[in-house]
Amino acid sequence: MTKPLLSFLVPMVMLCHLHSQVKKDNYFGQKPPGLKAELFHDGKLVLHPKGENRSFNVSFSPDGKEMFFSYYKATEKNPDPTYEIKTFKLVNGKWIGPVTASFSGKYSDVDINFSPDGNYVFFASDRPQPNSAGLDIYYAIKTEGGWSEPMYAGTDINTNEGEVYPSVSKNRNVFFRSTRPGGYGDDDLYRAEWVNGNFINVKNLGPNVNSVYGESNSVIAPDESYILFCTSRPENDNIQQIYISFQIGENIWTKATPVGAEVNTKAGSSAPTLTADGKYLFFKKVKEPYRGIYWISTEIFEKLRPLNKQ
Repeated sequence: MTKPLLSFLVPMVMLCHLHSQVKKDNYFGQKPPGLKAELFHDGKLVLHPKGENRSFNVSFSPDGKEMFFSYYKATEKNPDPTYEIKTFKLVNGKWIGPVTASFSGKYSDVDINFSPDGNYVFFASDRPQPNSAGLDIYYAIKTEGGWSEPMYAGTDINTNEGEVYPSVSKNRNVFFRSTRPGGYGDDDLYRAEWVNGNFINVKNLGPNVNSVYGESNSVIAPDESYILFCTSRPENDNIQQIYISFQIGENIWTKATPVGAEVNTKAGSSAPTLTADGKYLFFKKVKEPYRGIYWISTEIFEKLRPLNKQ
């Protein structure tokens, strides 16, 4: 979860202007990137008079017809809710949006990701729950009439310490960050099995992924072959960067390593997400003048993959 600058509600005239700039096909008509990171939609998804880029955490549906993203909306006058989930939809060949998602706007909702089958979206929210003091994991179900009301993921996966940035694999395992005690740092990454609507067998991903420096913003590859996450470590001058670890056995992970200079720069990198086919990485550069949303081919990870997993 990132911490963008203060928000601004977009006037309808700006939304109309944005519609006119968006092409009709997948990924807003942009040509997919190669091995060099490129700005996605000029780096922002909500227009703002001052040009600040407050959008992050992009998630496209597998059919390419819907896209959600997180947006920092707090102002000095209205600090709550801090975050909001917004959406674009492909309707009659045109991308319409951004508008507030049907299940968002009242509470602070953030860190959204589609399930690989497109039938669920997972996100974090501060909706009130007994024994919960912060953000917890929720999910909504796709129905013929739209998205259901959010459902609390339960107390096996959620604690009163805070859980965010859920990501789901094809195996229906949910990966997320938690500040629960007993980890390797204040913020660790965990996995829960999603079985018959329950989230069970929560496991820490271990010391090759987690560290004393804290980890966040994790996203799992659809086939669970690797996980991406953010961390600030001395080897990178304590600048938040994206790391990768490959799964080489049942919850056995290679020592995490930075994904490389194509993504990690002195501008800092955060909020990684993957397309449903695993072909592209979306992420956000944090600092000006490079601040904004970028994307790149996941082929950049092949040079980091363990030889015995190729």
